[in-house]
Amino acid sequence: MVIWVAGVAVAGDVGAAWPLALAALAELVNEVFDRLRVGSWRIADTVQDIVNSVLWPVVLFTLARMGVI
Repeated sequence: MVIWVAGVAVAGDVGAAWPLALAALAELVNEVFDRLRVGSWRIADTVQDIVNSVLWPVVLFTLARMGVI
């Protein structure tokens, strides 16, 4: 979420797509590092981490694109 907020601050627009893409990319890189550290994929943990990291940026991006915020 912090990466997305920083991207929005730089972009000046909650509806900008690149901060959302940057947040998703950062989370995927984090999951790859978790995989390398643990030695195997822990699917339940990986899915939970992705949802927790990207859920609110996606919700806020969607609301901005719909004109609600």
